[in-house]
Amino acid sequence: MRVAFTVFIDADWTGGLHYLRNLFSALADVPGRPVVPVLFVAPETPREAWLPLRPHLAEDPVVVAAWQGGRSQRLRSTLLSGHDKAAAAAFRAADIDVVFNNDAWYGFRFPMAMLVWIADFQHCRLPQMFTPLQRAKRWAKFNAYCLSASRLMVSSEDGKRDCEHFFQRSRGRVEAVPFAVQLGEGVLDADAQGIAAQHGLPQKFFYLPAQMWKHKNHAVLVEALGLLKAAGTPVVVAASGNAKDARHPDHPQQVLQRVAQHGLQDSFRFLGHVPYAHIMPLMRASAAVLNPSRFEGWSTTVEEAKALGVPLLLSNLPVHREQAPAGTRFFEPTSAADIAAVLAEAWSTLAPGPRPVQERDAIAAYQLKRAAFAQRFISVARQAMAEHLRR
Repeated sequence: MRVAFTVFIDADWTGGLHYLRNLFSALADVPGRPVVPVLFVAPETPREAWLPLRPHLAEDPVVVAAWQGGRSQRLRSTLLSGHDKAAAAAFRAADIDVVFNNDAWYGFRFPMAMLVWIADFQHCRLPQMFTPLQRAKRWAKFNAYCLSASRLMVSSEDGKRDCEHFFQRSRGRVEAVPFAVQLGEGVLDADAQGIAAQHGLPQKFFYLPAQMWKHKNHAVLVEALGLLKAAGTPVVVAASGNAKDARHPDHPQQVLQRVAQHGLQDSFRFLGHVPYAHIMPLMRASAAVLNPSRFEGWSTTVEEAKALGVPLLLSNLPVHREQAPAGTRFFEPTSAADIAAVLAEAWSTLAPGPRPVQERDAIAAYQLKRAAFAQRFISVARQAMAEHLRR
């Protein structure tokens, strides 16, 4: 079964690219390789966008010359003709069986089986995080996906409930396929505490790897750290990620200014963007991985920490409850006092990493989750083919 995937020049959402890398690597481990991922790119797609995916592909990406001009031009052409004719021609020439839609819309009358992945429904649950225009665009896009897809795929049962609740025409065609991450060979070889020291961190810290987007909830976390400082509890949180938020451009600086104003530089250590190769060693060195987010689809960082056997401190979201392993500590994300209480308790009981025995056991057990991810995807892709043939 040959499945088409796409990466365009405006694919600047790193989570989407990480998702494809995790999926491709999991599919490559299935005996006999029943699915062959085929990547299609636009002429403007930067090489660095798809290069990390290349080791998991059997062939070079296909450049679709007719996609020149960007997303808006493709959308206009699709609306005028009823479907993306350039995409259909390129996919047929490559003998594609199913089109995986994570980065484009191909039209209501697209003549091939289409499996649509929707990462999350944040605009439905947290509409205040979007402008009216942003919300309108997402509603229109998701409605179009739900109407045109042969099958829809989300990453959690929580996401499936959202999809069927907010987009009722999707009912009966949505499948939950939790993704599993690729850890890579030698993940335990790095000097975790040495890498933490390179970033100026103390031996003990909690680690928060997340872009500084407003819904990730850094602001309430900083308020909680202020409460802990006032109470004389020396908790340290190391946070990494880009200090940019396209929807709320002033938010990152407001958070960092609040840290400075309240003298919390020792409690909140903002590392900025760190190399991807440092993220898992920092997780391993930490006393726990922290995610105070107010909304998630299926958290990559939670999945990585779980795969490494690292303790987790998470906001009390239904999807976190669904995703997290036993022993996870939860807190109410809108309550600085509740966050502070959980952090204080965890700080008093958890030791810094690494944890060699727990890490090896967790990695061995996690291979079953990666195999289940691949097999579940294969099953849903086949359902999409069958649904298309029935129409």
